[in-house]
Amino acid sequence: MSITQPKRLSYTRRDLLSLHDDVDLYIKEFIPRINDTSQANTGRVFLTIIEALIDNLNFSVDQIHVEAKLADARQRKNIIKLAYLIGYLPNPTSPSSVDLTFSLLSGVAPAGGYPIPIFTRCQTTVAPLVEFLTVEAATIPEGETSVVVPAVQGIRIVDETLTSAASGKPNQVYTIENARTPHEFIEVRVDGALIDLEETFAEANADEIVATLRFDEDDFTSITFGDGEFGKAPPPGSEILVTYIQTLGDVGNVAAGSIARVVGSLASDVGVTNVEASSGGAPSETDTAIKRNAPASFRSGDRAVTRVDYETHSNAVAGVYTSFARHQEGARTDIYLMPEGGGVASSFLVQSVQDVLNEKKVEGAIPIAHPLDPASVFVIVNIVTFTNKIPKSTVKQKVRTATTDALDYTRIKPGRGFTLSDLSGIYENINDGKLVDYADFIALTRIPRVEKSNASAPDLQGRVKLTEDIGYDQYLLTAVSTTQFAVAINGVPQSALGTVAVQYTTDNGEVTFTLGEVGDVLVVGDTWRFQTSKYRDNLVIEDDEFMRLERSDDLVVSVYFPGEYNLKTQSAL
Repeated sequence: MSITQPKRLSYTRRDLLSLHDDVDLYIKEFIPRINDTSQANTGRVFLTIIEALIDNLNFSVDQIHVEAKLADARQRKNIIKLAYLIGYLPNPTSPSSVDLTFSLLSGVAPAGGYPIPIFTRCQTTVAPLVEFLTVEAATIPEGETSVVVPAVQGIRIVDETLTSAASGKPNQVYTIENARTPHEFIEVRVDGALIDLEETFAEANADEIVATLRFDEDDFTSITFGDGEFGKAPPPGSEILVTYIQTLGDVGNVAAGSIARVVGSLASDVGVTNVEASSGGAPSETDTAIKRNAPASFRSGDRAVTRVDYETHSNAVAGVYTSFARHQEGARTDIYLMPEGGGVASSFLVQSVQDVLNEKKVEGAIPIAHPLDPASVFVIVNIVTFTNKIPKSTVKQKVRTATTDALDYTRIKPGRGFTLSDLSGIYENINDGKLVDYADFIALTRIPRVEKSNASAPDLQGRVKLTEDIGYDQYLLTAVSTTQFAVAINGVPQSALGTVAVQYTTDNGEVTFTLGEVGDVLVVGDTWRFQTSKYRDNLVIEDDEFMRLERSDDLVVSVYFPGEYNLKTQSAL
């Protein structure tokens, strides 16, 4: 009697039901006398257990395959390890940074100036209580009253003991006790000597103690020493201490003016404030960001040549949300930075990026990092709805929210503008397109960035109103007395002088603005410069600016119901 070998059973079926059916067919073909393959059969129960085991093994094999590729990996610990494997250093929690103004409470600085030590502590005076540290030593100059110092958010932990007796073994690994420790502020000492912290051990000598920093999926940083061939391990019994800053990440992005308390002995002599909001604070780099930035960094390598290279290396700096690079004539490239959390990049963040670009640039290149300045926007738009049964206040709020969301810093591509058709499309899709029938823009005005020759001079107040389709015109205001100023457009003087706190309109009626408030005094010779931009059909933003709505009342929305729409009314309800 001959036996015909049945079709081979595939153990690689990727779902349990298919494997189960295959086993049943295999049994009936190979052992014809077995015709009961129901779950009630005792033998079938054992087979089901084996099938489940095979299915779990298949799942594990698939997961190993998926987790081995950065683009497909899902577990955060694997994503971080794969990024390190290709030479990309993901960012742990980044601290917010800010420029703090320290001012003497009375008098001026004496001979030699008044010193502000590095790591001077400051705090917010409103909840939540957040602490900042200066990262540079500074001095209020002799005869002056204030100085601006860069600072970051965090608490400094000094000489935490990693171990009081090192093992002496190669590849020693120690973990810092606290999470959220930015790597740029970590210092490691072995028996009192400060050691070098390197990205890799590739260029480490066998006779020097070096270490690398790595953080895990829980945002704890580990310090790894060399193996004796690439980097020397700390000798047996060595004391290893670490000093670092622990930060709160995005909690440290606080409003302008909220940092107003000096902590320590300086508090009796100096006060502090932050003119700009702090920015750049963010949780550790997300999985999505790592998957995007790691391959880009690998492609750019360890150099910056193209505009994309500059943006890639800038975006990899902790605290940078995005950047925009623009080549100028010759070897110069300007890189504009937008920090995490929006707002204006601090001098600390700008310098951090500048240091990276100086290291990556090719010989002769001149990269210059700048903060990306905000450009506030004033909008008046008439909205025609599909029905008159919806309260105007409801429509107004929905349009206001949609506009604020559309102009959020995370949605703006620096240097590439924002079209009115984008806003119109957003309005007409509110409530899935069932609320707004038509949107007509009456005014869309950018508040220009004003450059003052004297930092203490009065500011332009309120909004600069553009009433015509003007171009890229340069405006120069010059104080001619304590109360009046002259205006020139592209070098052409205007006929009338302006007066402090009184609305001024140019000869052609295109631009209206107000300089200073009641009681302000001008200094003869002070100047103010700003540039207007086109806004009809396309709101053009300068390369070093981005749009944002600073307050809810920066947006005025007029809502008209069917039968009430009248373009000439132009009233803001």
